[in-house]
Amino acid sequence: MTIHTTGAVPDLFSEEVGSDPFSAYAELRALGPVYDEQNDLWLLTRHADVIHALHEPRIFSSAGGYSEFMSGRAGPGDASGRANALRFDDLMGSRVMIASDPPDHTLLRRVVSRPFTKRRIAEWERMAQDLAADLLDEAEERLRSGESIDFTKDIAIPLPVTLIAGILGIPAERMADFRRWSEALVGALAASVDLERVGADLLEMSQFFSEVVGARRQDPGDDLISAIAAATPDGEQLSQIEVVLFSILLLVAGNETTTNLLGNLQHALWDHPSEWATVRSHPEQAVDAVEEGLRYCGPVQGLFRQVTEAYRLGDVVLPAKAVVYVSFAAANRDESVFEAADSFKLNRDSREHVALGHGVHYCLGAQLARLETRVVLEELARRDLDLVPHGAPTAMGNAVLRGYSSIPVALA
Repeated sequence: MTIHTTGAVPDLFSEEVGSDPFSAYAELRALGPVYDEQNDLWLLTRHADVIHALHEPRIFSSAGGYSEFMSGRAGPGDASGRANALRFDDLMGSRVMIASDPPDHTLLRRVVSRPFTKRRIAEWERMAQDLAADLLDEAEERLRSGESIDFTKDIAIPLPVTLIAGILGIPAERMADFRRWSEALVGALAASVDLERVGADLLEMSQFFSEVVGARRQDPGDDLISAIAAATPDGEQLSQIEVVLFSILLLVAGNETTTNLLGNLQHALWDHPSEWATVRSHPEQAVDAVEEGLRYCGPVQGLFRQVTEAYRLGDVVLPAKAVVYVSFAAANRDESVFEAADSFKLNRDSREHVALGHGVHYCLGAQLARLETRVVLEELARRDLDLVPHGAPTAMGNAVLRGYSSIPVALA
């Protein structure tokens, strides 16, 4: 058995690496599966290893990986931090799709996938087009008057938050709360984080959705929460907490992923002006831009798994109960799969990317994220808005999500 381990392994959970992790990913791919002593987990960064893990849910379990990692991060002396960090894990005592394996996962995925009908998706696309037009009307007016805008705060945040709120049937007026709760959940992995504050935000979010779900049980509407609350996957309706967890998952994934994809992709296009010029002159290539954006700068960096039994992966044996970090973003820059992987190329065949997962846990909202991002690119191209950076963007990231909290732009 070979155990690749070194104290010099890049710390993917540090602020320095998290905001710009790609050189660290390259270093880790050269090592293969490697044990990170500092964070007490194994790192999978090669495309083949990531695909293997995602297609072996019996061995690489989705249950427990996140909570085991967070429990270790809180530290033995941080009782309040540990308690608050694990508060959300208490909720996980119920079935939740992102932290379950087949057969439970299969049943739960069926519940939430059924409402994703062609009719609803077409309706959501129309909603996205209307939102993009409204947001860009306001942005264009400001830009043409000589002002700058913040692409993240003025476009990339409000569009997906407002859209997912409409899909779930919750008031978009609470967008500030939705963002705060979402950022608390994904920000729990940041290098410096107030775990007590995170726990309080998560509790507030669960209480909000508990009230919403209770109301939908009494008076259902034509929204996704009502559809999930009414579903009977195994002959009985899901429990209250199961519907709450679904709602939380859909809210957070439905806005964080797209917000960061929009910002990352637009920033990448500005860094590659010839490709951006192509999209502006040929809006039909927005589809290719979205796909290459997912590969090149996808927002989801990776997720956690826990090994159910000792398992050989290549020349390494992963011990039973080991926590494994499966890096989607590192796999998407693997030169053995993608030629010139560190370059953004519109006409690349990007189909092998794993930006939205693979296998049984492939992102349920993948189609929604793609259409929202495409709609914004098409609307920008239609208006011929030649946006350029207006000051330095503010990068932010951790081992789960990477993006920009601010991207100031102006007309060229």
